[in-house]
Amino acid sequence: MANIENRSRYTVTVKNNDALARTFPYSQLEQAKAYHAELRRQGYKPSLGQREDTIAIRIRQKGHRDLNYTARSLDEADRLVQKIEEERSRGLFVDYTKAHQVSFADLIRRYIKEEGPKKKGWEKVEKYKCLGWLEDLDGTLARRDLQRAAEQAAGGRATTARGAMRTPASDLDWMNKPFAEVETLDLERYINDRLEVAAPATVDREVDVLSAICKVAITVWKYRVAENPMTGVRRPRYFNERDRRLKSGEEARLLAAAREEDRLRSIELRTEALMAEARAHAAQLPTVYQRKGHIKVALEACRAQAEQDYVHVALHETLTQFLLMTAARRGEALSLTWDNVDLEGRTAFLPETKNGRSRKLPLRADLVAWLETLGRDSELVFPINDSTLQKAWKRIAARAGLDDLHLHDLRHEGISRVAETRKFSLVDLQAFSGHRDTRMLMRYAHLCTTKLAHSLDEAFSAKGEGQATVVHRGRLRLRSGTGPSISDVLADGPQPAPAAPAPVAAPGAATTNIIPFPGRRALGH
Repeated sequence: MANIENRSRYTVTVKNNDALARTFPYSQLEQAKAYHAELRRQGYKPSLGQREDTIAIRIRQKGHRDLNYTARSLDEADRLVQKIEEERSRGLFVDYTKAHQVSFADLIRRYIKEEGPKKKGWEKVEKYKCLGWLEDLDGTLARRDLQRAAEQAAGGRATTARGAMRTPASDLDWMNKPFAEVETLDLERYINDRLEVAAPATVDREVDVLSAICKVAITVWKYRVAENPMTGVRRPRYFNERDRRLKSGEEARLLAAAREEDRLRSIELRTEALMAEARAHAAQLPTVYQRKGHIKVALEACRAQAEQDYVHVALHETLTQFLLMTAARRGEALSLTWDNVDLEGRTAFLPETKNGRSRKLPLRADLVAWLETLGRDSELVFPINDSTLQKAWKRIAARAGLDDLHLHDLRHEGISRVAETRKFSLVDLQAFSGHRDTRMLMRYAHLCTTKLAHSLDEAFSAKGEGQATVVHRGRLRLRSGTGPSISDVLADGPQPAPAAPAPVAAPGAATTNIIPFPGRRALGH
């Protein structure tokens, strides 16, 4: 059953007097009638009518969801009702109205509330981007930047907290459009604008989140659109794969720098332990000046003592060895607990990894020896948070003169070393690295080029099945043992005519060992 209702605006007009014409919303019929009556009392001949540009359609059918549409004319409304009833009877009807009733910004809000928290790494990556879009759509961060600039100009210092690390996005009005009206061009314009202020890799990760929102909206929330707006979007092109390898001597410098970082850390921990009594005593002193003075003197004495009797804990050096020998990710190493380490079985179990699957790390014997030197004061094997490790790594890399070396490069180095041994199959290498897709391992092929060259030499050497010719004094000759044999040459040449049968000697005649050759005279004749 379809209900069609004209909800267009009412108009009151006076012929040849446009100044008296007025329009009234559909809900204000009584006001329109009152104005019409007022004009009549004034002696005019007004006309009261209703436009036909907003036609409300409500379709109610048993077994189907109620539908509400708006048409621009009565004819359009009739055609729409007939089309829907026909498609429903044939099972071909697709409802596009939901996608017209929700904006893309609404989808972002729903994604933040329902879908995002289900994903690994949501708090660190996607949530920051989604909240940032909503904030930039409102212009909040841009206004804070203007406020900070004004404070900087007035007093030389900005007092308002910025509250973000990103550059605000501009021209986000398309996010207020109904989802059904968002086009590929809207997304491409966004990409081009962002590329002016952000790196291509950053923009590409933002496109990943936009694509995820569109996919969930269409496939899960059933917001039907004629075409996914992500279809045809051209992503920014970039290449950020690193091939940084440790060169000769760099590993020794790196480990020495990590050892020095551990020495300083161990001294600092010992100093703080010695300072506990001094701080307690300082807290009882009456003035701040006395407290600070006492702590300063005690700190110098405790540090001098700590440098003499500290216990060296090779935390960073062991972590560096661990990353090199297991190719574990930074987060996997920092989350590893002693409960999941079996030193006798030489395994370390990771309950959850980046790709959402658990796996076991094989521990080499020398790595087990390193792990045995660590204390068990914490449930974590490496009791250090990510922020502290990042700061320590910057100091270690600078101390070793390896400022261009990233912490994640140790994972690439570990995988490459295993691949270069050529003793493991692709399946073994995949289990070692923890990649779900073997195609990800192909990026390490270029790191093994030198080994590949030696393998090619071995495969195509003179003793193998390689080149059969050699240049000798400017001439091309066959290698020894690769040419045809004498029997091959004779077999390939012209065959001699069959020999005449030898004469049979008469009984009692003398025999001779001379064999006559056809076509030639016997010697002496």
